[in-house]
Amino acid sequence: MLTEVSRYVYTVNKEAKVQPLGIPALFIPGNAGSAKQMRSIAKEASKYYYENVAEAHRGSKALPRPIDFFTLDFNEEFSALHGHSLLEQAQFLNDAIAYILSLYDENRPYDPALPKPTSVLLIGHSMGGIVARSVFTMSNYRPGTVNTIVTAATPHILPPVSLDFEISNIYDRIESFWSRGFIGPDAPLGNVSLISIAGGNLDLTVNGESGNIHNIVPQSNGFTVFTSSIPHTWVGSDHVAILWCNQIATVLGKTLIDIVDASYAGQVKPLDVRMGIFRSRLLTGVDDHLEDSTNPKDGEMIDVSQMGHTIIDTDRRLAYPHKIGSIGSDDDSDAPHLYVMPIPHDDMDTFSVLTDHHLGTESRLDVFICKDASSDVGSRSLTLSQLLCRSKAPSAIPMPASPANIISSTYFGRYGREQEFRYISEKLDEMNSVEYVVIMDRGRKNGEPGFLVAEFTAEADTSMTVETTTLGLLNNGFRIHGFPERPSLVSTLRLPNIDNSLLTYNLIADRQGCHVPQRFSPMLRQSSWTMYEDRYSINIAAKESGIDINFHGSLPYFDRIQLPDKKGIEFRFWMDPTCPVPLSLNLQVDRYGSIGKVVIRYRMVVLVFTFLVVVLTLRGQFMDFNKGKPFMPFGMMLSRLITSTFWKFSVLLGAIAFLQSLQVREVTQFGHTNQQPSDAAEDILQGPGGSRNTGQGAYERMIQARIARSQSWFSSFRFEDMLLGANDTFFWFLAPVFFQISIGIAILIWILLNGLVRSIAATLTFISKRGGRYVVGRAIGNMLSKRSRGVKRRVITTIVLFIMVATLVPYQFAFVVAVLVHIVSCVRSLIVAQAANPTQAPAAWDRHHYLMSIFVLFFLLLPITLPVLMVWIRNISVQWYEPFSSDHRLDYIAPFIFFVEAVTGGAMVPRTPEKGYAAVTIGILNFIIAFLIMFGLADLLHVSDMDRVATDPEVHGTEPAQQWIAK
Repeated sequence: MLTEVSRYVYTVNKEAKVQPLGIPALFIPGNAGSAKQMRSIAKEASKYYYENVAEAHRGSKALPRPIDFFTLDFNEEFSALHGHSLLEQAQFLNDAIAYILSLYDENRPYDPALPKPTSVLLIGHSMGGIVARSVFTMSNYRPGTVNTIVTAATPHILPPVSLDFEISNIYDRIESFWSRGFIGPDAPLGNVSLISIAGGNLDLTVNGESGNIHNIVPQSNGFTVFTSSIPHTWVGSDHVAILWCNQIATVLGKTLIDIVDASYAGQVKPLDVRMGIFRSRLLTGVDDHLEDSTNPKDGEMIDVSQMGHTIIDTDRRLAYPHKIGSIGSDDDSDAPHLYVMPIPHDDMDTFSVLTDHHLGTESRLDVFICKDASSDVGSRSLTLSQLLCRSKAPSAIPMPASPANIISSTYFGRYGREQEFRYISEKLDEMNSVEYVVIMDRGRKNGEPGFLVAEFTAEADTSMTVETTTLGLLNNGFRIHGFPERPSLVSTLRLPNIDNSLLTYNLIADRQGCHVPQRFSPMLRQSSWTMYEDRYSINIAAKESGIDINFHGSLPYFDRIQLPDKKGIEFRFWMDPTCPVPLSLNLQVDRYGSIGKVVIRYRMVVLVFTFLVVVLTLRGQFMDFNKGKPFMPFGMMLSRLITSTFWKFSVLLGAIAFLQSLQVREVTQFGHTNQQPSDAAEDILQGPGGSRNTGQGAYERMIQARIARSQSWFSSFRFEDMLLGANDTFFWFLAPVFFQISIGIAILIWILLNGLVRSIAATLTFISKRGGRYVVGRAIGNMLSKRSRGVKRRVITTIVLFIMVATLVPYQFAFVVAVLVHIVSCVRSLIVAQAANPTQAPAAWDRHHYLMSIFVLFFLLLPITLPVLMVWIRNISVQWYEPFSSDHRLDYIAPFIFFVEAVTGGAMVPRTPEKGYAAVTIGILNFIIAFLIMFGLADLLHVSDMDRVATDPEVHGTEPAQQWIAK
């Protein structure tokens, strides 16, 4: 028998020995994933190590160690469809970690100062991230063997499809453990960092909101970031490309090298240092101020008197070069030159710089903050001689380049780092220890001039807040002419009421009439405050088709999370302020894009609502049948309910959705990335003072509230969790619309299934040599004269099927067999009804119509059962015969088998004109309807539970064949 899983080690160093000598890292592939998917990240990490880290420490005795990349091979198993496969992978992962650590027992004999590794860095893709998080809940987990997890495109909140109850149990178990894991002095996850990287809208497999971990881990231990926000990446990614996209792999490879340290037994740097590296590599944005002192003490001394310099008036900006394309000016000189900008003391509150230079000692341009070395702060001398300065190059933020000569309509990271811009933004109240900002031009011998724009501004003059409504945007959008009012390098437009991620927008920016050459073309960054999500767009004024504006938010059924004091979305524009022409903006709702996002988010609602339509139809059939009327065909009852019950039900769903939208939804706020623990006294994800051992902080209170709600299934239910979950009032109509769509799908399913049964019956009758009457006669004979022998055969068949389910095949296989047998029963019942005499025809047609209605119910359960069956068939194909206890649930399949056995024997649901018996049947169907409304969408798995109740022979009651034919 072949082994289902394997372990591999990856290296790009040709001289590397087979024995690993570096720092262990382990890649876990996701659903149908391959072990080879980690090669791009491993290659970039190794390349960065050997070309930079190792080269910088050449000749040093304390040479940092590279990463040994191990990977697991699960034979491309469908882990997203089968919960027990996830558990087996988690158990094997712990064994693999123990094995990998054992390889390092004798791996460092020449350097006894380095400790033996005690933990492994985990990298998980898709469901591999869930496997990585679940290792802590397994019985074979060894404490301390995992302290860093990086996940890519992982659905942390909800599984992509919830078709197996074991998957839901795994998610519940993980949430329970991780919710308590960061609380208390001996928190088991206190030293664990978790980073979630999401691809965004291009990932159609995993919803971007599902990757949000901000309500799972404190900000001190992890965060979620979109690839469009990662510096030097700035690009969205689909589900698979997130691993091999060069921009993403490069950043991840460098980040992994930066956080590891072989001098620690855990093989990674301490938690606070590790998280600082993650933030600087993955989260650095234009609103993040890197840890860079504004005090020039111990800085370098610049002798102003020994070089040319120009003092810029405080009410002027520096635009370098002064004349674009000029020759023979100061910008084209070989001699260094200083541009001194005194810091104003009026209403100016922000200093901004944008340049296409990297800045620093190796760049032609550099930015310094300085104070006069010969005078006290606040008393500026009339003549400058010596300045004590500190370079601001370390705090420069990388941004995608938007050159003035680029015609491309979109930016997908095509430009290398040499084309990137650098941006610096500082609040003047944080620069009270300095007097000047100095721009140094080291001269032509240090490179081409490029450009640099620096200015002091008042934020109130460059920002605007627009209050609007969803309905107003949908009807008319909004237009702004002349933004900003005054020319500025940076301007901000805030839309606090645009916070529903179901809507997408199109923004058209126009800047016509600029007759002066521009140093760069206008660019835009859109930011969402629910998660760390930024998206850049370059050359926006040249995009005639507009800019796609969309973002991610919170998932239904979960508390809303956002940054403190932030709401909606924000647009930040960068423009060359030497051109006085402002922007004209036109924002409109993208209707087709919005419909696409609604469909992607609520793609499973159609299955639940279609099941609801079928149950409502079956309820109407039973009500008429118990009143003495014939059992109406499914299609006829469906048509009748469309003009009566269904529209009333649509109104009910709309009313519930509207009332839900009026509920005040709890909002959880989390601190900004540059917030220090001492500043987070009531940070929702930090606790008092950033401590996790007090048990009294806001994070602890949030977790305790969540634990209290989850004590029981029904205690966790909230009114806003019904139907589609809490949403904007504008979207109250979604539930009725989905219900109406489901009615159409139910009609289509009925037409297909009825056509299938009638086609088979017609074919069998046609090819019968002796005609349909003979077929009918034999069918009735089998049910009457040979009934005792048929019962014995069916009992034996049922026992054999039960034994197979209990030992070999999954219960989903038995369900598919039951559906196939039921199709045979439907075909036979149709042939019997068509050939029955006038006295037997009413009962025969009643039975056929009843079986067809049950057939529709069974058919809707196939999407839930077939995926697990696919997993079993695939495991058989790779000779993996290990039985899974969760797949051999006789209690799950028994009602279906008993029901099919009963109707195969000719049984028919009896009429129950007595009010008591009729009330039981209708009451059960009403309970199923109420359950589907309350829990169906949030807990799809229990739809099959409701179907077991609906088809239980003990619920319906059955009559033997002799009785219904005699009638």
